[in-house]
Amino acid sequence: MSAPSTGSPSQSTAEAIRSTRLVAILRGPDAEHLAAGAEALVDEGVRVLEFPIAGPEILSVVSTVAARLGSAAHIGAGTVRTVADARRALDAGANFLVAPSLSIPVIDYARQRDIAVVPGVFTPTEIDAATQAGAEVVKLFPASSHTPKFLRQLHAPLPDAGIMPTGTITRDDAHAWLNAGAVALGVGSDLTGDSLTTGDLTPLRAAARDWLLLVTASP
Repeated sequence: MSAPSTGSPSQSTAEAIRSTRLVAILRGPDAEHLAAGAEALVDEGVRVLEFPIAGPEILSVVSTVAARLGSAAHIGAGTVRTVADARRALDAGANFLVAPSLSIPVIDYARQRDIAVVPGVFTPTEIDAATQAGAEVVKLFPASSHTPKFLRQLHAPLPDAGIMPTGTITRDDAHAWLNAGAVALGVGSDLTGDSLTTGDLTPLRAAARDWLLLVTASP
């Protein structure tokens, strides 16, 4: 089995998500810790990052990280629920969008601008609707309310869906999700721990190495 690549700036975001199999979700109260954490993750080889835009201050983090990292990473804005959210995120410098739910207008807006969007889905109907609307990767959320068996059962009726479980994904269950056919995993606290709060990036770097080895070892 060949290992997945670490991705490259020339890849589309959807290709990078599928090849790296890992989207890091960065949350925290300190803008500088978030930016430093993003740089540390990219330095370790994590190339696809999502910043949930819970407040306007996070948009400034997106701008800072996008400026610092340039083409070295794919910088996404999460919690994008409306076209207005999407517009603000793209103006801030995000180069892909992630949503907690399914909004066809947001998908259409992103596609018109040739921007990747990863909509949140929960049911087979939502997965199919998002895929048919043009989403190359969809976020199964919250994954903790489903099981890898559920994902495996979706492959026959929905073979074209690129499903990324997100929500309380840990190193203990990552193999099960990937073995069930997940194209990638959206990972937050199990990767970042307390580093984005304390500013101590040593545990973050160690967790990043663990995760990269884990997704590489899965079929």
